Amino acid sequence: PISPSSPEIPPRFVKAVLPSTLRDQKPRIPNKIVRKFSHELSDVAHITIPNGYVWQVKLKKEGRKVWFDDGWQDFVEAYSTFVGSLVLFEYESNSTFQAHIYDETACEINYPSSNEESHTNGEESHH
Repeated sequence: PISPSSPEIPPRFVKAVLPSTLRDQKPRIPNKIVRKFSHELSDVAHITIPNGYVWQVKLKKEGRKVWFDDGWQDFVEAYSTFVGSLVLFEYESNSTFQAHIYDETACEINYPSSNEESHTNGEESHH
């Protein structure tokens, strides 16, 4: 059992990369996440991957639906995400997500750390 003093587990969701995800470039954030956190979702999401890079991706909002929009395609291309990949998102707060990318065998892909050469949008995490 989890004690009341235990930290709350951040909400997580998985997106499979499908041909439509690559073509439409707009994976949708699940309604359950949007309902719970809509008050803190801004127009731009910050997606951090384990290597320390932070990507800015615009959020498109229509009614109660929210998608990753402008900047998503750059993220997908930079990490060679392909049909069959899985992206596990962990919502932190204030439009900030941690993202873990898995290959078609469901193994997490390890990318070079932020102090190594890598293709990015120039944003780096400074923890």
